[in-house]
Amino acid sequence: MDPKQLVVDTSRDYASELWNDGQKQALRTIGDTIIAPLTPEENAKFCAELPDSLDDLQRRRAELYATTKFSDYPDMVNWVAMHVKIALTQQMQFRISALLYVLSTRAGCLPLFGRLGPVWEIPREEREKVLMSWQTSRLKLLRQGGVGLNGLINIAFYRGCEAAEEAMGYPTLETTDWKTPPSSQQEEVVEEHYPYRFLNEKLPATPTDTPLEHETDVLIIGSGAGGGVVASYLAQRGLRVMVIDKGMYVPLNEMQPSERFGMEQMHDRLGLVPTADGSLYILAGAGFGGGTTINWSATLKPRYFLRNAWATKFGVPYFATNHFTDDLEACIDRMGASADHIQHNRANSLLALGAARGGQPVNAVPQNTGGHTHYCGKCYLGCTCGHKMGGVQTWLKDAAQNGAEFYTHCNVERILMDNGRATGAYAKVNGQRVVISAKKAVVVSSGSIQTPALLLRTPELRANKQIGQHLHLHPVAFVHGYYDFPVEPWEGGMLTTVSNAAELVNAQGWGAKVEVVASLPSLYNALAPFKTALEHKRRAMRYRHSFTLLVLVRDRDGGKVTIDNEGNPEVHYEISSFDQKSMLEGVLRATEIHMNAGAREIATSQNKLRSFVTPEPAPAPPTTSNLIRGSYPFDKMPPQGDITHPDFMQWQSEIRKFGFAPLQAMVGSAHQMSSCRMGADPKTSALDPLGRVRGATNLWVADGSALPEASGVNPMLTIMATSRGIARNLAQELGVEPKSPPPPLRLPAHL
Repeated sequence: MDPKQLVVDTSRDYASELWNDGQKQALRTIGDTIIAPLTPEENAKFCAELPDSLDDLQRRRAELYATTKFSDYPDMVNWVAMHVKIALTQQMQFRISALLYVLSTRAGCLPLFGRLGPVWEIPREEREKVLMSWQTSRLKLLRQGGVGLNGLINIAFYRGCEAAEEAMGYPTLETTDWKTPPSSQQEEVVEEHYPYRFLNEKLPATPTDTPLEHETDVLIIGSGAGGGVVASYLAQRGLRVMVIDKGMYVPLNEMQPSERFGMEQMHDRLGLVPTADGSLYILAGAGFGGGTTINWSATLKPRYFLRNAWATKFGVPYFATNHFTDDLEACIDRMGASADHIQHNRANSLLALGAARGGQPVNAVPQNTGGHTHYCGKCYLGCTCGHKMGGVQTWLKDAAQNGAEFYTHCNVERILMDNGRATGAYAKVNGQRVVISAKKAVVVSSGSIQTPALLLRTPELRANKQIGQHLHLHPVAFVHGYYDFPVEPWEGGMLTTVSNAAELVNAQGWGAKVEVVASLPSLYNALAPFKTALEHKRRAMRYRHSFTLLVLVRDRDGGKVTIDNEGNPEVHYEISSFDQKSMLEGVLRATEIHMNAGAREIATSQNKLRSFVTPEPAPAPPTTSNLIRGSYPFDKMPPQGDITHPDFMQWQSEIRKFGFAPLQAMVGSAHQMSSCRMGADPKTSALDPLGRVRGATNLWVADGSALPEASGVNPMLTIMATSRGIARNLAQELGVEPKSPPPPLRLPAHL
């Protein structure tokens, strides 16, 4: 792909922009502490514990990996610096840089290590102990430093070192066998891609001082789950529509299912958006099609109790009507979403098996794959065959076929306002200033982080104090299971089963779901607290024999989005004690799933907690009735652990004891919602019940930020349906659709 098309410039010397030579050397040393060449004694232990399933090639790769260190790759320091510069807030950049400076000095190391530095003169064993202590320190700044450096170093190294990925068993760009379902010998056929045309093609070769001017009826800022649906709906009703997005467009035939390309170029801020205190890391899409291009295909309807609450508690009756039901079904139909064609991989089959053996309610998760089986394990890096019916394959295509125009690489600085009326937007496209006039409406669909940031950058809207408030993130904890047989967690459908056992920890609709993580080597390693270099590499080599469950919390208590002095968004969020209870119960259910599915070792993402090595599991039950339809055809049924074993119950009590307070566990998020929520009360909602921004006319929001609360399920479908409803409201206001609401759908007031 032409480097000029890339969103992130990977050729810059970020390290020299941030650090001096001493700081760079300090970072190399910390990197060589986490990813270190093993000593002869460690190497002997490492090689003795390699899985029997490794062939000769994999064994040689593992032996080479044992001697590898972070600094063997000269670009690693710059890749870490790139993440610091692009992903972290200004305050976090300062703190990381200050810590590296302290480590580079003789006196600075004294209070941290009890001896003079610099850090590269301190033995590795001492560095390991100190780094481990930082992660559990009572001092928040040290916890931030320990957790942050561990995450940054792992992400940079495993995204940039294919040899390490291959040693772990992960298929790199050249291999495709992971795409063939076990029931088939035929690889998936690539669909033809739609020939999109972009206004970028008309830009001058060199940016000019004179802004380019465009005119349209409706300007839609963002092309994700909300913006795509709105564009399709309005373009099909004869309106001139322009969709602009800050991300890049990657055609099907140029998709690169490599971790580095997918995370750097198709996710917001390199797939690493931290909260202001670093206690939670967010995944968010940033390419053409938004999150629908890189999400995990899950297409779940919101639960009935949520619909009722949004209609009554927030005064948005739409959610309790047939309108919303019809919008859900229309979106499902357009994407061909269904659970009928699923071929579950080993990981999702083990979730279903472990849940069913323990009596937990478990369901298949409908996939938006157009009726295809689609055994693709890398769709979170962009679907290479076009079977995933994201926005590029559906809504945006519909809009294009009805005359919509598109810009990519378009960074919007602010909304243009005239006496309280939205009239367009001011933006830059590859350095060229662009002014877009919207004659009838502006719709902001940039997601729950970027949408409030854009509105906050618009001075005329600052009177609306609800913009950016009530952010919900579906905070996620992680539970890892290690098995005696290969699981190959990168293979097959990513998220195809769900346990609802902890869905109602609180009777008002608050709780957690248990699902499977779409696995990547960098995230797998970054999600684990650092212990020792040997333990790090031992764990990495068990990747092929493991899979990770995520515990997705429907959070009651929200955070907020603000902007820094340069207008960039900052996310302020700490999981509340109320929501920690939901996370705890979900984690306990997840450990039981692993136990019942036959895991030999189980670990949570809590920093202080030991892993649990299971007693010898019982032989597999003779029945196969617990297998979900489409389950993976195991050669033999996995054994079953005993969740009533005293040792396991004692370990669960330790999980309860340590809990999930901020920075005491690795916590992530892939869903952002409600930061510009709809509602009847101006004191608690940035939008009115139709989706209009309060304090402005002709300005609408249609994306996840408009949802009143956390959806409690993977929110793509809820966002799409809600945005379709908002698009209908706008179409009716513009007179291109008659007002004919159906009778309300009465939902029960109880759970």
